[in-house]
Amino acid sequence: MKKTPNVLRRSTVLVVGMLAVACFPAVSSDFQSGEFNVKSVQGKVMYSLDHSTWTEVKPGMTLGKGVELKTGPNSTANLEFDYSGTALRLRPNSLLELARLDEMVIEENTIIGTHLNLKSGSMVGSQRKLAKPSTFTITTPNGSATIKGTEYLVASDGTVACFRGEVDVDSSYQGNSVSAKVPAGFSFNPVNFKVVATTSDNLSSLSQDIQAVRDDEAKIKTDWHKPNEEPYCEVSPVKGHHGHGHGHDHDRDGDDHGKDHGWW
Repeated sequence: MKKTPNVLRRSTVLVVGMLAVACFPAVSSDFQSGEFNVKSVQGKVMYSLDHSTWTEVKPGMTLGKGVELKTGPNSTANLEFDYSGTALRLRPNSLLELARLDEMVIEENTIIGTHLNLKSGSMVGSQRKLAKPSTFTITTPNGSATIKGTEYLVASDGTVACFRGEVDVDSSYQGNSVSAKVPAGFSFNPVNFKVVATTSDNLSSLSQDIQAVRDDEAKIKTDWHKPNEEPYCEVSPVKGHHGHGHGHDHDRDGDDHGKDHGWW
């Protein structure tokens, strides 16, 4: 008889779940696919809707889900996602698929679901803080990075560097896998699975990219309310790590990352 209450609770949860599923189509009537704007282009940048036919990207274009973008040598594309408060710079020799750009309004809440597939190259981004259950995920051939409210670099080899906020990383390499948190001022090496302090040389080499996406994100106007944020632990592209403590105990042998694994 003591087990009866648990059975009743499980039955109640099941009924509630079934009702939620039944009601979901009505709630999801406010679902729409987001779009992104091409703010600026340097060099040769192309896009494709069918993975085979490529057309030149022009500044001011508005594109949507399913598009692939590729940049040539010494070429970049600056992208803005108004619906999610996202600014990105696709760096040279990169291939990016915009797999999912979802926006759903439930009552007074806006839920964002963005999934980018970085097939080659690298990208730098600045993301306004997303409230749960919104998601922003970048996948690579070796894993994925979950972005919440962050400035970061993600490379297709699985390298992740965080300049502000924190990035959650899931990585796999040669049959091994690991999950890690990468705070501001640190980078994830997908070969040895180490989170190490980002070197000043690497920060300096990305200073223009970081500042560009930071400026673009600050200008984005969105129709959703920005949630309250905790102060960022920020990294200057020139001065390096500063701000409050992040409370993580990481391997600080920063030179291992740059020497053992080529990135940027």
